[in-house]
Amino acid sequence: MKRREMLQALGSASVVGLFSNVLSTHTQAQGVRPFTVRGSGPALIVFDRQPGGYYDRLTDRYRVVVIGDVAPDNSPATIASLTADRLCADILAVADAAGVDRFAWFGFSFGSVVGLQLASRTSRLSALVCGGWPPLGGQYAETLGYAEAEAAQGRVTPFLTFYRSVRGWPEREAVSKFTCPRMAFAGNKDEFVAGAATRIRIGPLIAEHRAELERLGWTVQLIDGFGHELGARPDVVIPILRRFLDPVLLP
Repeated sequence: MKRREMLQALGSASVVGLFSNVLSTHTQAQGVRPFTVRGSGPALIVFDRQPGGYYDRLTDRYRVVVIGDVAPDNSPATIASLTADRLCADILAVADAAGVDRFAWFGFSFGSVVGLQLASRTSRLSALVCGGWPPLGGQYAETLGYAEAEAAQGRVTPFLTFYRSVRGWPEREAVSKFTCPRMAFAGNKDEFVAGAATRIRIGPLIAEHRAELERLGWTVQLIDGFGHELGARPDVVIPILRRFLDPVLLP
């Protein structure tokens, strides 16, 4: 996997662009991250993803709140501010600015890492969908090690701060307390090498922890034939979301 693709997988370029044809009166709210709102129905908050129009096929039944780039630059201020606490607080501020009380969260890869942190900090989630990251067995230490190795080469990103901020997070204890409807999915071939030798295993780890996740109330799905590129396939991902979210959120 090329370095750019690696950074996308681990977060630094996974959320770019906004709906080009939609403007929200809330996008310029002072002190709130840029976002757009489209559709009506139960609220779903997400990070933007490529290709453009990723969430179009959800807006017929959901009020989709799309948050823009979480790390628009590598300035010292942005690097210092991207902690899990700060990012989760920013997401809740977006929800408030959009007039949303309870909402579902969907994330893929880094977005799933954020979703797990969010679920451990608020009771406002109506559902949680984690794509491309295992809710149990997540390789936080390995991902941090990759970010630190990049920083040692002069390539410091805000995601170094983020993964440092979740160091020591009590994963199993936190995940066992989640009560909202929740789902984890990934490609069954989703694993890759980060940097020189750090193997990131996502699909295999979800498979290994599947029985425990299901005992904890998770719906688990592995998609045959896909690796981490699954996140860039809304034609596959959106039907997965609808099959899970529709029965639990729609009247």
